[in-house]
Amino acid sequence: MKTKSFLVALSLFTFSSIYSQKIFNAIKDQDVEKVNKLLDKGEDINQKSKEGITPLYSAVGTGNVKIVELLINKGADVNLPLESTATPLNFAAQEGYTKIVELLLKNNANPNFQDVNGWSALRFATRNNKMEVVKLLAENKAIIDTRANDLATPFASAIGKGYLNIAEYLIQKGANINNIDKDNETPIMYCAQGGNLATVKFLLKFKLDLTIKNKDGKTALDMAKEKNHTEIVKLIQENLK
Repeated sequence: MKTKSFLVALSLFTFSSIYSQKIFNAIKDQDVEKVNKLLDKGEDINQKSKEGITPLYSAVGTGNVKIVELLINKGADVNLPLESTATPLNFAAQEGYTKIVELLLKNNANPNFQDVNGWSALRFATRNNKMEVVKLLAENKAIIDTRANDLATPFASAIGKGYLNIAEYLIQKGANINNIDKDNETPIMYCAQGGNLATVKFLLKFKLDLTIKNKDGKTALDMAKEKNHTEIVKLIQENLK
């Protein structure tokens, strides 16, 4: 009797697993009509695929605004994270899908959710040079100086990658240009040791604290000297006078 019950349960589970993949296949094919029909038939809108992906997260990955909008209108949880703690908003921000980001925010997606690494949607957008998304998030109550597990901020990511347009925008929004990360390093240190003359010149226009030392007791000037970035050394020395 127990064996029969177990086999019945197993067969139902197998059927359910196969059936549950239909919506993901429809989303992958960007078949809006089929997705709608499956949902009308009772397909679980917040289920997870065998890979742990939700329909909404999958739809965001296609960049298809119509499918994302359909899922949200049908009740998809915009803040439901994956096991990796990634969310639809973080994914859309990373990819620069501006219209989808706007749609998610309009439907109460949390702009300040932080994933397992402490990254927010703003950090993802900044790291990937998605200026329009950065603006959208900032205008929708995203915390500008959210610090991740590395204690770095979106501004630190922007300046570290040389995205000066984003860096300047974040400063206008109140970003801390002297943020200290887990290695006790500041944005100017990233640029000084990386030899990025343009970002150093940019940062020196603001009120930098050039006396901060990292965990090894080195200042931005020390790091520039160590890497033999002579022009940067000269610029920093001039600003220390």
